[in-house]
Amino acid sequence: MNNHDDIPDEPPPSYQEATGTPSHTHRPSQAPPLPPRQPSSKPQSNVQAIPASPSASTHPPQTFAQLLPRSHTVNRQFPPCINLYRNDAFPGAIQRRYSLGEHQHTPLYAVGVWQNWSTQASLVLHNGPSEDYPPLATVAFDAYGRRMNVTLPPLPGEVSAQPISVTAPTMMSSTISFRVEVPWPGPNGSVQWRKEAFEWRRSNSLAVSALGGSAQGWKLVRLSKELPPGGLTMAGSGPPSGDGFEVVAACTTAVMSLTKLWKFCFLGTGVSGALGERWAVMAVITGLVTWDRENRR
Repeated sequence: MNNHDDIPDEPPPSYQEATGTPSHTHRPSQAPPLPPRQPSSKPQSNVQAIPASPSASTHPPQTFAQLLPRSHTVNRQFPPCINLYRNDAFPGAIQRRYSLGEHQHTPLYAVGVWQNWSTQASLVLHNGPSEDYPPLATVAFDAYGRRMNVTLPPLPGEVSAQPISVTAPTMMSSTISFRVEVPWPGPNGSVQWRKEAFEWRRSNSLAVSALGGSAQGWKLVRLSKELPPGGLTMAGSGPPSGDGFEVVAACTTAVMSLTKLWKFCFLGTGVSGALGERWAVMAVITGLVTWDRENRR
């Protein structure tokens, strides 16, 4: 996705690499009699055909998923751009229900919001289009709404996950900051997880205005300039922030609609998939926090 957010969705990695083997339907025993010096060249011809098969050809990786072992590859959790829609015609005083998706009639995820600040879950992103699905991420604010804990699914190989502390805006700083694990190629084809820092910053930049909503919104800045190795197609292509870091997502309030409330888009390295699904969930749930905080005012 470029700076104008109009690059189409990069399809998820192929669910199966081609593993075809060279054809052996033509067997030497079926061939007509050959002169004495020809049989030695026949096996040589078969050997030379093997490197030409799809499984033996080598190409530079085009996506981050190809850098990872197949056991670690996953389908994309979110499309490049999603919207938040109102579900309740008459929302209740305590809990309100919303949905996330590209279109209102094809919801992908249910969102529940409790109107009171609570150390319990105040915002829940469900892993499906209704609240019958288990939580994919939850946000619990402190009693004053100054800090929050985000709970995500555990990392691969772990049975539980510690809440991630997120700093809310204050009088001294208007940012929402957090650190979250992103995948990184390790030795011998393994996957390592390292924490990177990100900040949601208020913005009226092109990254926000291109969403087609309110001109004032938020941009998510990746506080690292190191690109994942392997020549990612869109890594690093997000618009730069004022201090030179890459903007990897943006969101803003929707306008001119009674049901569409909020818009969100991944950008650059964010839409490339290089930062992983854990990061993508964290980006969406904290982006919802920006909308939720402003909606409570």
